[in-house]
Amino acid sequence: MDNPTTLLVAIMFVTIVVTGIVNILMFLSTLLAGKVKTHPLHSNWVILLLIAYLNFFWQTTLILEIEGWTFLSFIGFMIGPIALLFATNLMVEAPDSEKQSVLDQFYFKISRLYFILLFFVQLWVVGLDIYFESVALQTFMAGFIAAVFLGLALVRNYKVHVAGAVLTWVAFLIASGFMTT
Repeated sequence: MDNPTTLLVAIMFVTIVVTGIVNILMFLSTLLAGKVKTHPLHSNWVILLLIAYLNFFWQTTLILEIEGWTFLSFIGFMIGPIALLFATNLMVEAPDSEKQSVLDQFYFKISRLYFILLFFVQLWVVGLDIYFESVALQTFMAGFIAAVFLGLALVRNYKVHVAGAVLTWVAFLIASGFMTT
């Protein structure tokens, strides 16, 4: 990597990703300390976000192989991590009450925007794979996860959200298991 622009893009990407990781770790430390209580689905998505961020961070070295950055390609590349950070900021909030009904209401209050943002992140992943001509199993899994997220954004049913969480974990683990980097 001889291009300083590539290094600047990588630094910005890592900065956004690390910000998300820190936000999640701070939330999880508060949760583990018993200072807040969340809905189990809420906690599930926070943990999945952390794993997704760690995966993004692991993929940072791929950025160093890209040459010929333009401002537009830079913006296009940053949209995904930024949307993920916005989704994270929704999930690292906790309700003011520990009553189960309040936890349920809070989860479903934030879930629509959260899943719309994650839907766009998955579309971004698919778009990058198509752009870089690296369509593989992970691309199809990202598309499948995008469809699950869109469904979860549209439905406010507990059982559907549990099924969506299971499907997302399975798809994510399948995609991660086939990664070679």
